[in-house]
Amino acid sequence: MSMYQESVNNNFIFFLFYIIVVVLYALALPGELFDPYQKQLIFILGVVGAYRYSWFFLNNIRAYRYITSKFRKMRKKEEEAGEEIDPDHLFVLITTYKIATSITVKVYREAIKDAIASGYNTTIIASLVEISEERLVRRIFLELEPPERIKLVIVRIKGTGKRDALAAGYRVVANTPQVNLNRSVVAVIDGDSIVTPGTFRKCARLFGLEPNLGGLTTDEDSILLTPPKTVSEYLYLNWYRLRMAQRNISMCSVALADRILTLTGRMSMIRANIVAKAAFVKTVQLDYVHHWRLGTFEFLTGDDKSSLYYVMKDGWHLTYVPDVMVHTIDELVHKNFFIGSLQLMVRWFGNQYRTNLKQLKIKNIRERIGNFPWYAIVDQRITKWMTPYGFFLALIGAVHWGIYILFAYIWWILFSRLIMIFVYRITRRDIHPMWPLLLYYHQLIGSLTKIYIWEHLYKQSWTRQKTKLKSKEAYIEWYYRVSSNGTLVIKMLLFLITIAFLVQILSFDDIWLYLHFIKDVLT
Repeated sequence: MSMYQESVNNNFIFFLFYIIVVVLYALALPGELFDPYQKQLIFILGVVGAYRYSWFFLNNIRAYRYITSKFRKMRKKEEEAGEEIDPDHLFVLITTYKIATSITVKVYREAIKDAIASGYNTTIIASLVEISEERLVRRIFLELEPPERIKLVIVRIKGTGKRDALAAGYRVVANTPQVNLNRSVVAVIDGDSIVTPGTFRKCARLFGLEPNLGGLTTDEDSILLTPPKTVSEYLYLNWYRLRMAQRNISMCSVALADRILTLTGRMSMIRANIVAKAAFVKTVQLDYVHHWRLGTFEFLTGDDKSSLYYVMKDGWHLTYVPDVMVHTIDELVHKNFFIGSLQLMVRWFGNQYRTNLKQLKIKNIRERIGNFPWYAIVDQRITKWMTPYGFFLALIGAVHWGIYILFAYIWWILFSRLIMIFVYRITRRDIHPMWPLLLYYHQLIGSLTKIYIWEHLYKQSWTRQKTKLKSKEAYIEWYYRVSSNGTLVIKMLLFLITIAFLVQILSFDDIWLYLHFIKDVLT
């Protein structure tokens, strides 16, 4: 089965056109932009921008150092080591639910082939729901004629969710006889993720090299089964691929401190003795979060965040493997790109913030994981306000000081996002001229989604499994909705009032008059 992966080798002309537009746009901006008042607004924008761009370049510098120095030394040491760092046993756990047959064939075929090539004693654990999926997996396994050291274990569940599927697979690992789990590893692979040759061997040997390594994840890139036929499909593909490039930078940067911020569900590897612990299995299957306003509620999605939380909490090192690529066949969750991307961001950022709440409550978390990973977690709470800050400041500033402010802001977006994409080329050679605009879309709409979901953490849904957290009592459901919407409105009002002060639309005298007016109306 062939896969579609867009080639971007011929995009030079499009980038050149983009640069020409940016230059001509800059020349067309009028001199009125630089009168004293508008200079003041540009300064206000620049203060916050300086923080964000400093954080951006810091992460890229750290990522470059990790790839060219720390990881290169790690890989060289692994290549020079002998069989003593090989695992005693490799478990490959694949969860499959409502995945297209063509994808399932490719996923299992490549995983089994790489397990054979690794030379390790391997147990392929297929956690399935449908009998048709079981028959398909057995047929693929038999067609490849694996040696005796490769075993296939089928685990059938009721279709109650990926967490239950993973827990069932982890219990197979824990109950496997005559296997030294302290020297074994578990590869956890999603049903739409395709490993590339050498994946298991390149990853598994790192655990033998580093006794304190508890888990790792790899680089990813997005592919489609067929070429995109609509504008939305084309946008989906490039948006997914941009996100993978951003993920690569973030992972490498944090990995420089021997930590990562997620054990990605698409493909991660964890020590078998960790996976076999009952507490780990319980954390993945029945994770929950305490919230000061919403109380206690379970996680429905975000199993990879639960795995990370347990491994991080126990003080294990975590790492990222940038020289191993896993291809993910990303679903087009809705024919409309805007609606589909919004659904995905609600799920992604909801999982991120629910985990963020738990991570920062870990006792001595800063001492456990180090300063930089700790601040990267803290920054997740700060960053959601940054792009909306610039957007609304330019929008309100244009109303107060002139439309040219908005024109200048648009130029800055076009220019700055182009520079950021060129910086991504340090670790991603095949950048795309559509990425600058998609980057701003992801930053602005993503930030607004984060602001919304932070106040609505109880809202959870899965794009394939139609699971949602529902309150058993109408009053609780009403309280969740009213209190969440109320806090969101209050925060957004305070945010916009602050911007109005900065732009000088509002003053303290205005606020005093408004308060007196409200008092008179109420009395």
